[in-house]
Amino acid sequence: MTDAPNTDVLIIGAGPTGLTLACDLARRGVASRIVERDAVPNRASKAKTIKPRSLEVLDDLGVVEHVLRRGVVWLPVRFHEPSGAVLDKPPISDRADQSFSTPYPDSRWIGQFDIEYALRQRLEELGGRVEFGAEAVGLEQDDDGVTVALRTSAGERTVRARYVVGADGGRSSTRRFVGLPLVGKTYERQRWYLGDVTVPDLDRSHMHIWPSERGMLGLTPLPGGDLWQFQSPILPDDEPGTPSLEFYQRLFDERVGKGAVVLESATWLSVYQVNARVVEDYRKGRVLLAGDAAHVHSPAGGQGMNTGIQDAYNLGWKLTSVIDGARQSLLDTYTAERLPVARTVLELSTEKMTRTMEQAGRGSEDGLGSALDEISDGSMTTGLGIHYRTGPITYPGGERRTSGPVAGDRAPNADGLEGAGFSGDLFDLMRGPHWSLIAFEHTEPVVFDNAKPTHMHVHRIGSSPDSAIVDVAGEFRRIYDPYPGELILVRTDGYIAARVPAGQEMDVINHLAPFRSIGNQVRPY
Repeated sequence: MTDAPNTDVLIIGAGPTGLTLACDLARRGVASRIVERDAVPNRASKAKTIKPRSLEVLDDLGVVEHVLRRGVVWLPVRFHEPSGAVLDKPPISDRADQSFSTPYPDSRWIGQFDIEYALRQRLEELGGRVEFGAEAVGLEQDDDGVTVALRTSAGERTVRARYVVGADGGRSSTRRFVGLPLVGKTYERQRWYLGDVTVPDLDRSHMHIWPSERGMLGLTPLPGGDLWQFQSPILPDDEPGTPSLEFYQRLFDERVGKGAVVLESATWLSVYQVNARVVEDYRKGRVLLAGDAAHVHSPAGGQGMNTGIQDAYNLGWKLTSVIDGARQSLLDTYTAERLPVARTVLELSTEKMTRTMEQAGRGSEDGLGSALDEISDGSMTTGLGIHYRTGPITYPGGERRTSGPVAGDRAPNADGLEGAGFSGDLFDLMRGPHWSLIAFEHTEPVVFDNAKPTHMHVHRIGSSPDSAIVDVAGEFRRIYDPYPGELILVRTDGYIAARVPAGQEMDVINHLAPFRSIGNQVRPY
């Protein structure tokens, strides 16, 4: 006889991906646990940039304020030339185009450990906690659930869950347990020295780069403390040394000049090997993968942590829906939507890193500066241009559009909305674990009026003063270009599922029928 699950979801790995998922499930009322093999929280910077789309996700989860207070937007680059000249350049930035209409157009420099701290605090507010010092050492699944063996300081124990999500990084044990190999390429000649160090008497209002024919040296200040992230490429023909404070100091002494830069201490040191690999399916039965467990790629463009956060945000509502009775086919849409994103990120980040590596051995800013500028290029690196237009959930019907976002696109924000007891923007209306239906200039009943408020919020927006919600500044009309009587269905993760004329709601519901529980005619999924 198989033991009954003692939790709905077990999350393996408490990095940004696992913590995002844990927070999302907790606010949705899903019983879940999150375990981490390390005995204490991570204190390594690792990733150091949070992107606009990820900031929108953190906003929805109630986490963004800490990140906005802690993170830095404007971080210009200071090149220290071998000649002794100092050249200041604008920040390596990927400010979002105004067309995306986001409250967070700028990426922020912030250490990964700060993101994790904010998410852990939010998880505790929601009643959850990370179980540190618990390493997954075995996994078996059957038709009813998954049994995971955990090794802890108190000995080995088992957890039985309905679903397991491996968010345990590029060397994922979960991935190995279920036999989902990473497919792709290891770039043997693309390696980097990394580390978190302290450097007295260096201006923290800049990122500092020392070009060198033997490989650039870079120091990026991490907000809220005295740490700097050190980066230096290992040139293709060099054998890597063993990372240590003394070794990194020697690199500065040899390439910049003895005593020019003094490294005082180090808290994390590493050699990073560039890989471009992805699993071909994010799901095997009741086990799913997210973040680096599903895809590893070059750090160029700062996509690793951000792609993982967005994986988790895509998965959270789908797991919740299936646990609540939706069909398991809904979980297949996770791979269908997120795998193409990972493949695109792999391609772009590898191309950018190759360009950077080619220029990193030059002895001046020339070439290297432009290569660094190209690392961030807008819609893809900000995450705002990611779409699911051809995804299985997206309803392809409706009138053909010449402007405004289409089904499958991220739903942009719109300011200047006012109604009875409400004044704010579209994101304020849509924030929370529910779908949203926007009925533009349409006061008649719609089928979705009958949905439970926990599942769907219906908002009637119009231009006239007697509208339930008034588009005071005309921003909603300008951004969405809706026609009178149009219905815009927005998923709980902020993507447009359908744009159709009023009266075609049942067409959308029927399109989503393969994912809904049997007999559910109102809930969209």
